[in-house]
Amino acid sequence: MKEPFDNRKFVDYAINHVNEDHRLEMIQIVKTLTPFRDVEDVTVMDYHSSGMELLVHLPNQKEQYITLPFEKKLESPQEFRPALIAMVNKARQLLKN
Repeated sequence: MKEPFDNRKFVDYAINHVNEDHRLEMIQIVKTLTPFRDVEDVTVMDYHSSGMELLVHLPNQKEQYITLPFEKKLESPQEFRPALIAMVNKARQLLKN
């Protein structure tokens, strides 16, 4: 179930940081953990206790909104970073194979 966090200031900061500094990692995550292998860019729109709301940019200026679930429910917005790092590590492992 989608449960938003109360600390919007922290959530917004985290979203802006990921969108500005970690686009490559987000593309790797989407390419490996979703069916969208031809992703060109990803924008994190929001995150909540159970996952991230993403806007996936595809070829020919197509876009797709998706929810990418976390492996386990987040209890606080501060757990976003370790959850994201786990997803990046999983994506990198899959890309090596």
